Amino acid sequence: MQNNFKIKQIKCTEKVLSEIGFDKSYLKNAIDKHKFKTFRIYNLNCAQANILKQTALSVGTDCAVHREVITGKIETSDCIISGSISQFKKIFQRLKYQPFKLNILAEQINSYISETLSPLLIRDILIDWSKRTYFMGILNITPDSFSDGGKYLELDKAIEQYNNLVNNGADIIDIGGESTRPYSLKTDVDEEIKRIIPVIKAIRKFDQNTVLSVDTRNSKTALAAIDAGVDIINDVSALDWDKNMLDVLKETSAPVILNHSSASPDVMQNKTDYSDVVSTVYDYLYEKVSFLEENDISLSKIIIDPGLGFGKTTAQNYEIISRLQEFKTLNCPVLVGHSRKNFLKETIKSDDINDLDEATLILSEKLISKDANILRVHNMKKHSILSKLQNSLS
Repeated sequence: MQNNFKIKQIKCTEKVLSEIGFDKSYLKNAIDKHKFKTFRIYNLNCAQANILKQTALSVGTDCAVHREVITGKIETSDCIISGSISQFKKIFQRLKYQPFKLNILAEQINSYISETLSPLLIRDILIDWSKRTYFMGILNITPDSFSDGGKYLELDKAIEQYNNLVNNGADIIDIGGESTRPYSLKTDVDEEIKRIIPVIKAIRKFDQNTVLSVDTRNSKTALAAIDAGVDIINDVSALDWDKNMLDVLKETSAPVILNHSSASPDVMQNKTDYSDVVSTVYDYLYEKVSFLEENDISLSKIIIDPGLGFGKTTAQNYEIISRLQEFKTLNCPVLVGHSRKNFLKETIKSDDINDLDEATLILSEKLISKDANILRVHNMKKHSILSKLQNSLS
């Protein structure tokens, strides 16, 4: 008799079910039964908490509440509820007809389990993720970025490129003053600020409408950029580099992009050993999203980026792309930065910019079909037709 069994914890996906030979005709229903979620629901009154707990028990799962909920000796309780997607669907149906505004909670739960993304409102600009894929144009104010370093250090050149990106359909412009290419070293924070703030201020003098993001891992830079008119913080370290970035998010209420990287840029390409790159990146981003929610950062203001090229091999980058939709279960918009990156050079055996832009465009079409929410690209002119088609169809 076998005494030692092999057990491996997994996140259930269609791929894993297929691997074990599961009946493909029943795959969709099985996913709902084998995919689990855990939610923390804040500040329910005792009546709401009791009904939620009883509803959870009625479908075969449970809900943890404060021990005094049953006695009514407390005003409110947070609740921890876990279950399969199938169980949550039943909870949704039953809560819809309950009193104490639990029908509203039911709709919120349904939006989470159906993976429907909340629109993002920036000033009076509504970004509706259900409509189309949005394009982020790259504006590097650096001497050493891997693709366009040194091109836009002068203010007039930076503004010219900004107009080029916007006129060709970019929805967001990502402005960065520090290169984070593989093996790059850190830039002095004051130098980073010196490079980008004049550009941001100049842009805001003639354009108050376009959404701007700042590509930085430094809280001091992020705060200066927000003060100058930037809307979104794009942190390639996902707050690992500068712990004060959380304070900036709380102070400014700015949306944030969390990028996965295996390490800082100078050493990240030496750290590409993953047993399963998608599971590792997923778990990392899950922990980051959970951390921000615990610190009162709204889920609607969090965007995730699996970090193509940030400590990944060519094969690992393509694995992430092929399984991109697994990241959608984090209930955050997904940004992909693939433009002109080394894994494309290795694939097409060319480092010619025109060739790389063509490869980027082809991959962009594939990523749109996989429901990527934002594509971060250098050459918007190449992508302008895609942008126009999407705008016409939305």
